Amino acid sequence: MSIKKLQASVTTALQHAKLYAEAVALATKAAEGMPRDEVRTAIMPTIGAFYGVALVEGAGKAEGTQVFDKDAKAYEAARKALQRLLKDIMGEESSGNKEEIEVPAEILAAAAKLAKLCAQYEDSRKLASTAVAQAFAK
Repeated sequence: MSIKKLQASVTTALQHAKLYAEAVALATKAAEGMPRDEVRTAIMPTIGAFYGVALVEGAGKAEGTQVFDKDAKAYEAARKALQRLLKDIMGEESSGNKEEIEVPAEILAAAAKLAKLCAQYEDSRKLASTAVAQAFAK
């Protein structure tokens, strides 16, 4: 690929990213005050139509709702698009059952030291998480 084609592709990607952000801002304003499930239900037909994935009656815990047809070729693409758009429009879904954990001072001090050490490296949060996971594995 030539440099000019690469630059043109990057410009196109940036333009689309800007349009996406503007559209999400408008969708967020339109969804203001709506419950997350209502927004999900409202945008599913549009996403399904875009990807050519039919909506079908849910089974099991999804009974009584419409879901994407899992047998559709573009099911995963539609599912991911729904997940991403819903997150971008409504924000992160918070779980009401999360308990606050009181962190002992010595653990907080060790974590602060780890964070400071990891901050010197790229992907510092991932590095810190990996280090903690490896420490527990020993």
